[in-house]
Amino acid sequence: MSCKTAWAEIDTGAIRHNVSMVKQKLKAGTRICAVLKGDAYGHGLAAMARFLGSEGLADMIAVGRPDELVRLAEAERAVACREGGKADQTPVLLIGAVEADEVEALLLSGQIDPGRVIFSVFSMRQYQELRRLAQRRGIRISLHVRVDEWDSGMGIGYDTFLRHEKMFFSSEYAEVCGLYAHLYSSYFHDFEKTKKDLEDFDAFVRQIAPQYRDRLTIHVMNSALLFDFPEYSYDMVRAGAAIYGLPCGDKGVLREAMRICARVFCVKDVSGSVPLSYHPGSVLPGTRRIARMMIGYGDCPLLLTQKDVSVEIRGKSFRLADDVCMDNLCVDVSGCDEITPGDIAVLLGKGNVTPEKIMKRNEMAYVHSDWLCMTTERLEKRFV
Repeated sequence: MSCKTAWAEIDTGAIRHNVSMVKQKLKAGTRICAVLKGDAYGHGLAAMARFLGSEGLADMIAVGRPDELVRLAEAERAVACREGGKADQTPVLLIGAVEADEVEALLLSGQIDPGRVIFSVFSMRQYQELRRLAQRRGIRISLHVRVDEWDSGMGIGYDTFLRHEKMFFSSEYAEVCGLYAHLYSSYFHDFEKTKKDLEDFDAFVRQIAPQYRDRLTIHVMNSALLFDFPEYSYDMVRAGAAIYGLPCGDKGVLREAMRICARVFCVKDVSGSVPLSYHPGSVLPGTRRIARMMIGYGDCPLLLTQKDVSVEIRGKSFRLADDVCMDNLCVDVSGCDEITPGDIAVLLGKGNVTPEKIMKRNEMAYVHSDWLCMTTERLEKRFV
């Protein structure tokens, strides 16, 4: 029997299934960019990248911060050294903003493979600085330009991009090889607004000169758009929530990939006057039967701080006996004498603790479903 006290299981079969479901919605040849930012939505950055690469499930992966680039590269070098062979060469897109001095430091440190990494450009200033860096160092930097309908938005305005189109493709060092947008209206449940935003993006794309369009990988689709607007898949789609089986308008075709478990280590009848948390509530009459687990907000900070937390043990649902602690969870199992130390408690998975049911109980918007999977590094991830 395993001696682990708490862990997250990642169902590789569910991930394969989810990628297959995404591919079925898209036109043939559309590439998939697997979004692994935020430690792969809590599923484990390096392990998830290694699995996707070994299975050929992603044509590109995306991370959100420079430190994630470094962590990924270090982990892959360690695996290649330990197991022999070459490190994975799947292209990596940094979809977060990064300054030229950070890019220079990364490239000069040797921590990343410059031929594999693609940086995002969010402004004309940033583009010019990256272009000067590449020319000064005599190195080639690959870039994807983030665009927005307005110059005051997150990226470069559509009109601004078109006015400077020739300049973007004139450098032999700063190579613009991609262009993308992120439509926040996709989260608003306003079909007509989202449709209008997609039509505006499409009109913009059609104005790009053909000789430049042929050099670009264009992507606007995220998980929230995949199942309603597959006709706008262009060259590539960015799939995050969909790969992990989180609610994203998929109409039930996806499978949850993560199950969070903890082992019951103690079951006791406890007086209602005994504190179970840092902030004990009112003194309760009588006694309660309390099952304890060594897991807390230090492992699942957002899942275990919702107002309505349930735990499944032996197929039955139980509520917390008090507020969660950093390392300790107390569950009220009164009236259920069959629960004993060694039983497995499920905090996220099937039954009453699916992401959808947790979100509904806590009145969460589905766009925040990834909160439930945000686990800290100390919580072991098992790929099963």
